[in-house]
Amino acid sequence: MRIQLIMALLIACAAAQAESPRGQQELKGELDGIPMHYISVQTRPHEAVEIQLDGIVDEAIWQEVPWFDNMLVSVPATGDPGEYKTENRLLATEKGLYISSIMYQPPDTVVHRMTKRDQQSDRDSFGVTIDPTGDGTYAFWFSLSPGDVVMDGKVLPERRYSSDWDGPWLYKSAINDDGWSVEIFYPWSMMSLPEQSGTRQVGFALSRTVSFKNERYYWPGHTYTSPQFVTALNTMHLEGVEPRQSFSFIPYISDELDNARDENELNVGADITWKPSSRLELTASLNPDFGAVEADNVVLNLTAFETFFPEKRLFFLEGNEIFVTTPRANSGNALREVTNENFATTSRRVFVSDFVQPPISLLNTRRIGGTANQVTLEPGVIPKRGETGLPTDLLGAIKTTGQSGDLRYGILAAFEDDVEWLGIDLGGNEVDIEDEGRDFAVARVSYERSERNRYAIGYLGTFTQGSIYDASVHGLDAHFGTSDGRWSTDLQLMHSDVNNITGQGALIDVTYAPSSRFQHKVELDYFDEEVEINDLGFLRRNDYGGLQYIFRYAHAAPDAYLKAFRGAVTVRQQYNISKGQVVDSGIYWRNRIEIPGRNTFQTALAYLPERYEDIDSRGHGAYKAEDRVWWNILWTTDASKMLTWSFSIGGLQEDLGDWTQQYSMGVTARPTPNLEMKLDVKYKRRDGWLVYQGRNNFGAYDAIDWQPSLEASWFLAPRHQLRFSLQWAGVRADEQGFYAVPGGDGELVPANPTLPDHDFTVSLLTAQLRYRWEIAPLTDLFVVYNRGNRLAPRQEDSFSDLFSDTLDDPQVDSLVVKLRYRFGS
Repeated sequence: MRIQLIMALLIACAAAQAESPRGQQELKGELDGIPMHYISVQTRPHEAVEIQLDGIVDEAIWQEVPWFDNMLVSVPATGDPGEYKTENRLLATEKGLYISSIMYQPPDTVVHRMTKRDQQSDRDSFGVTIDPTGDGTYAFWFSLSPGDVVMDGKVLPERRYSSDWDGPWLYKSAINDDGWSVEIFYPWSMMSLPEQSGTRQVGFALSRTVSFKNERYYWPGHTYTSPQFVTALNTMHLEGVEPRQSFSFIPYISDELDNARDENELNVGADITWKPSSRLELTASLNPDFGAVEADNVVLNLTAFETFFPEKRLFFLEGNEIFVTTPRANSGNALREVTNENFATTSRRVFVSDFVQPPISLLNTRRIGGTANQVTLEPGVIPKRGETGLPTDLLGAIKTTGQSGDLRYGILAAFEDDVEWLGIDLGGNEVDIEDEGRDFAVARVSYERSERNRYAIGYLGTFTQGSIYDASVHGLDAHFGTSDGRWSTDLQLMHSDVNNITGQGALIDVTYAPSSRFQHKVELDYFDEEVEINDLGFLRRNDYGGLQYIFRYAHAAPDAYLKAFRGAVTVRQQYNISKGQVVDSGIYWRNRIEIPGRNTFQTALAYLPERYEDIDSRGHGAYKAEDRVWWNILWTTDASKMLTWSFSIGGLQEDLGDWTQQYSMGVTARPTPNLEMKLDVKYKRRDGWLVYQGRNNFGAYDAIDWQPSLEASWFLAPRHQLRFSLQWAGVRADEQGFYAVPGGDGELVPANPTLPDHDFTVSLLTAQLRYRWEIAPLTDLFVVYNRGNRLAPRQEDSFSDLFSDTLDDPQVDSLVVKLRYRFGS
């Protein structure tokens, strides 16, 4: 017995000696009482490390690396140390950065849910943010969850997150008796390390989500509403790490069988990236195949305002941050600004996005290879239904980005193939419609200093050459931010020249954040009648000047009944420049409350004063709309349950004063970690809905609007996903009145109908069945079936017939098989 006791003590002592020590750190500073740290990270020869990425932190080298646990609870924003221990280790080599983490907690509490890449869900996760420059210019963010589910992207100051970028990092997770753990490798070649003499400084943050506690730990533990993030990271000191050359070659082959057009097309192409140094990166896409594997959401839009769709194509997403001139150029920021949403996964993820302004961007790469807008039609020839909405094939594209000191630059060029549509002549015969494609060019340069306060100035120019006209846009942008993140200012000036018609525009945003609980923002806009940037950019409308003030607030009280609330009050006023009429005006209050049981209660209320609608008449005057009220209540339930629900009810007064009722219901089912199903149904009963009817005429309609959507995702095995999605929008509208815009503008006046019956229907459908095998980072096999249609308007039909006819006679009916494979360093 005594011998056994001595042996046990010796084993325990040996284990204690083998355990790596806790890491040493130096205080870098504080933000609202939250400390940031300096640490020194060891650098070892890559060949000597011998780490096998299996998620189990058992290699001998890890026992020689000190661990850190400075995690503080940032969601909810208590700032307390995390309840569960976290051992984070960092180790550098000349090729990249290894990070491991052992996250202690009862193993039966680890929440494991499979989703596609970059899809948020309520689950445990480990997160890393890396600023390779160390100066807060931009950063990469990464998230890894049990089952090797990953998210990644880029973030610009201070929290302009984007999940568009996908990086070739290596990772593995494992669930064990003490909780779960991860091992990750980030190649330096993936990041643009600047030239630095002496010790290299790299910014970083680590995070951990403990789902069953509804908590997120962070180091540094800034709250989501703190005025700084990217510029207030920890700093690691590295020796012996230098920028590395990198090269990648991603060829692809795809075969598309298009049943709708009776065509079969085989495509072969490649993406090539060469980074000879940290100062230069060259990317080319040869015969790119940009379509078919991703689908846009169905959007019902009968107005004259264009719908914005985000970019999804890898070539245009890589290195795109250099071309972002202001925060308002990012589509995700608008919702975040006016709702103060933190995109938590506590409850079912549903958001109220009505009356959110779209981005203002000099560069909208969805124009490249998008629907053609410079096609000359022969007399008597019209395109067949659906042809004008088809994307245009690209011959190739090339992009160069780089940095020299404080100067960053980017060049982008792309060339479209000829446009080929099918048309109908006066005799009903099918004819070919052909015209030249467009050529695009973009140039960007930006100078930035951030030793204390942040100063930046930049230029972005775009040029579009088409068969009918040419268009160019020149923009200057300037930025200022204080070192404590309290004040920031962004300015954008622009000049356009479209077919020798010139125009100007400007916007300026000023943000003041006195604390992590309150922020103020003022936005000023001016765009004259002739400014036009939409050949390669995005601007919802020109001919207006306006002001918008946003007050955001947030408060967390984890021990109270109302555990957290946050929201925003927005005041907006816009005038058209040409006539001085108020064209947009409103006071909006949006609020979100988290209550016990992980339920969330969202409310929205707005008063919209009288205004003139001057766009929907398509150049035939402006009518005066009555003052209106909008309201919405949204209830979402605990996202950790197998079934999670959302319910909403709301109302909106139409321009003539009648009410539209709005209802929605949704459910997400997760019977197993590998299977997720979502069903959402939106219903509107419209009264007095104004719809344009040509010239200066509008019809007022009573209408029923159904918009169901279904999505199912099944992971047959890790990295093997089978996904089905279907979205449909169906409308039946009965005319209740006919009106005209009076000469000289004013209230709508009754008019004689131009047709015996102006009733109409709308039916839009998009469906996709997709199998994806993620063989390796940026290496995938896709098998995709697409089906979609926009049914021609009818005067009367049942919803069941609308749906079945839209499904049975599609404009899009294609099967695509695509393989891409990444070679390189």
